[in-house]
Amino acid sequence: MFVLIPTIAQAWQQEVHYTMDIRLDAEHHSYDGTQRLVYTNNSPDTLREVYYHLYYEAFKPGSMMDVRDNSIPNGGLGIGQLPPEEQGEVKVGALTQNGTPLRWSLDETILHVTLARPLPPGDSTLLEMAWHTRIPRLMRRGGWMSREGIEYSMSQWYPKMVEYDRNGWHDDEYVRREFYGVYGTFDVSISLPAKYVVGATGVVTNPREVGCGYELGAVDTTILSPASGSGTKTWRFHAENVHDFAWVADPDYFHKITRWQNVTIHVLASRYLASLWKSSDLWTAAIMDYYSARFGRYAWPQFTVAMAGDGGMEYPQLIMITGNRTPGSLAGVIAHELGHQWYYGMIGNNETQEAWMDEGFTQYLTDEASRNLLRIQGGGNPYTGLNRMVYPWTPGRWANVEEAYRQAAEGFDEPLNTYHDRFREDATSGLVYSKGEAMLRMVQYMFGDSLFDAAMRHYYDRWKFHHPDARDFERSMEEAGGMRMDWFFNEWIGSRKLCDYAVDDLRSERSDSGYATTIDLSNRNEAIMPLDLTLTYDDGSTAIANIPVENWRKPEMDFNLPRWKWTSRTYRATFATPRQVVRATIDTSVILFDIDRTNNSHGTGFLANLLPPSQAAFYRRWDLHRPLDFYSIRLRPTLWYGRKDGAQLGFVADGGYAFDRYNAKAGVYYNFLSKRVDYDLRYGSTLDILGRDASYSLLATNADGVQRWRASVSKRIRPFYYSTQQNHTVTIGAEREALVGPAYPNAIAPWTGGGFNTVNLGYSFAGNFRESNITARGSFDFDASFASASEFTQWRLAAGTSWTPGTFTFGGEMFLGASLGDPPAQRLFNPAGATSREMHLNETNRLMMNINPGFASRNHLVLPTQGYLFSLASLDPAARLTGNLMTARVTMGNINPFAHFTIPFAGKIDLKLYAAGGWIFGDALTWKGFSDFNYEGGITASVDLLRTFLPDVVTAALDAPTPLRLSFTVPLYARSDLLTQNGFAYRWAIGVSM
Repeated sequence: MFVLIPTIAQAWQQEVHYTMDIRLDAEHHSYDGTQRLVYTNNSPDTLREVYYHLYYEAFKPGSMMDVRDNSIPNGGLGIGQLPPEEQGEVKVGALTQNGTPLRWSLDETILHVTLARPLPPGDSTLLEMAWHTRIPRLMRRGGWMSREGIEYSMSQWYPKMVEYDRNGWHDDEYVRREFYGVYGTFDVSISLPAKYVVGATGVVTNPREVGCGYELGAVDTTILSPASGSGTKTWRFHAENVHDFAWVADPDYFHKITRWQNVTIHVLASRYLASLWKSSDLWTAAIMDYYSARFGRYAWPQFTVAMAGDGGMEYPQLIMITGNRTPGSLAGVIAHELGHQWYYGMIGNNETQEAWMDEGFTQYLTDEASRNLLRIQGGGNPYTGLNRMVYPWTPGRWANVEEAYRQAAEGFDEPLNTYHDRFREDATSGLVYSKGEAMLRMVQYMFGDSLFDAAMRHYYDRWKFHHPDARDFERSMEEAGGMRMDWFFNEWIGSRKLCDYAVDDLRSERSDSGYATTIDLSNRNEAIMPLDLTLTYDDGSTAIANIPVENWRKPEMDFNLPRWKWTSRTYRATFATPRQVVRATIDTSVILFDIDRTNNSHGTGFLANLLPPSQAAFYRRWDLHRPLDFYSIRLRPTLWYGRKDGAQLGFVADGGYAFDRYNAKAGVYYNFLSKRVDYDLRYGSTLDILGRDASYSLLATNADGVQRWRASVSKRIRPFYYSTQQNHTVTIGAEREALVGPAYPNAIAPWTGGGFNTVNLGYSFAGNFRESNITARGSFDFDASFASASEFTQWRLAAGTSWTPGTFTFGGEMFLGASLGDPPAQRLFNPAGATSREMHLNETNRLMMNINPGFASRNHLVLPTQGYLFSLASLDPAARLTGNLMTARVTMGNINPFAHFTIPFAGKIDLKLYAAGGWIFGDALTWKGFSDFNYEGGITASVDLLRTFLPDVVTAALDAPTPLRLSFTVPLYARSDLLTQNGFAYRWAIGVSM
């Protein structure tokens, strides 16, 4: 006989009762402490050892936190540079068990203690400790002196007992991330100068002694200067059913007090931000009420919101957040950190090992509060705020899980059950937020809103003040929802499987009972999910059909279709509908973590399926933010001018889908003088067959008299990290270019007639080495012609670097190009800038050339990408262009003599001193050619035109080069056999889009 026993909260868990006395030495940022810890062993095991976390031991050079921080991109804490007096240290002076001295050893942040007497099941023991702590300067989570001037943010500050649960000891070193602790009671006394206002986990038990507003009780009030008295005060706090204790202290706090039901809410922030924080208590109370109603009631007697810490961090009954924010940001971060009181505080999962259960759930609560309570809908586009010019961020439920989509689409995501400290890097560790929320939303998608809320309350009621793990949450959802869900958590928590469903066909034909509707779908990736299909009838009304993957029926559906068995890659269902169905769409709620939604909809008829679900608008920049739920199309007229072609009027449509996929452009242009029709057709997307960071592109253009057709494949090869600063790219392509119009030859960019076909191989590198403030770049390209007007091969090698040790930036650039055969004029190297071909391909430079080629020639127009001998800019192209070139330049920049003057815009001018030199070879590279060395030295003044004269929000919205840089170069001294006058002479050149 089998007896079904419902799961209950963990049958046992350890219990602690801390009594601590702390005496702060504020002058030396240290304290002496004593701790009496009654530790109760409720496990079935006899314990012969215990462990403590000494978190502040991580804040010293060479620690695991320091090493890890220096080994990942965007680390930058700088623990290794801390002077001794700012490093953390915990020195244990004495440790006894029931009065018997104990032996211990310290490994990183873990204190290993051998018990004098084993602790049997059901027994308690008294552990007493005296210690001294040097508090580190605030760099991560806790310490003294935040960047906003808060003196003490005391988190992870005391020797904390390591948790022992059904999986054993969790003695994980503190590296960067989260925490796990034993539930119990804290009685903490903190003695410090009376000038400080203190907030902490727990209730103040001596409010009349400490004052500062606590003596007033739960009354709505604001005290701008609550600190009073001299000498020393001792603050006493008591907290029950908590697994940690944190506190803050600063002399300049103001104190706001309010009440939600029987919970007292305290707000502590710097007085100079009092007006910004004026509504913080009301937001806190409203958010607490909202969360309590939907997810379970807040269970503690007090809650403190404190301006402290290094961003936003949660502790039981206390959150630390930075304070100098916009009102929307402040409300949002309060919503997030308050949400942690549920999925960290009252439901104490192991954050170190399963951070998604905390961060992902809390992010979900944050978004629900922002959207439904605070009415924060994502605002305008974060890049610009110009919603009429840029696609605004949708208030849909997918917006805040976008980073998880991006990393999955680009192949850099990691399983959610990765230990939080052991994610590959900071960027992917953020998946516990975005993908964790996405996973929870898919549970909501499967259950429906009301059943999901009931399931989350069931989880809270079952596991409040316990330590659930992923299996416990899974079982709670199964109990509340009635669906087996191990398959779901296995693929979304323990794997990197992706979801991509498609509607392949739709037919809806008249039958005796109305219409017989048939849908065909396919699963184009690995993950399986139940599907909601929105059916659109011919009269515009809709219905919802659900396709389950288990023998379970979703409530409140119009149609419950047969199960889609996981072994099948395709699915077909025929069912009766009252009216003709003209379109079927998978998941119009945009909750399903479907990596490609361009195939999620299918209609009846050819025209209905000509394009994926799309949204078109005039002038809107889809490249800034591409929504997941439709293909974005931008429409815009264009106006251009060339002296030989006259005015040009055109129309362009370009579009794309999220994460640089399915990019397309179609432009048609009419030239009124030459009566030629130009075109510009492009398409590019990812090429998954070559793995992540691979793409292909197709191009066909006829622009200003030059026709180009090109096909290429590129593969970005970067080191291990998603957010790496070092990238390698390999490109293989084939191209045809031909002169077909009257715009060339150009005065400064001559072009050889005829058609030229080339195959090319390219490699490029770009790197940023933050440890040494050095950036570097390099490239190698090889071209070979075939079936062309003339045959040639050509290779180019370029490199550049910059170093910023302090105020100044030092740079260097080198270019080497060589040709064999008979290269056309457009590919000859230019010692005073770029080749004719490169000048043509740069749209801004091409416009300046073609408006008046003679003017461009007389005014020494250059595009400084290869040759750096700008003193030669005024020479005739026949004397300047060559098939073989070697040049180099060194610069020293960031010199601005106008920085301290009030001359309008002068402060944005960048001045650089430079020295350049090189060889201009003839038909071939020869040793004799090295005898003619050309060199010069001078100064360059440049300015980013858009960012100088327009606000950032406007330049971000414009479809223009970034930066659009205008430069003016004066070679003060020059020497070349090509010059009629060497030495000091007035020469100059103008450059654009540098």
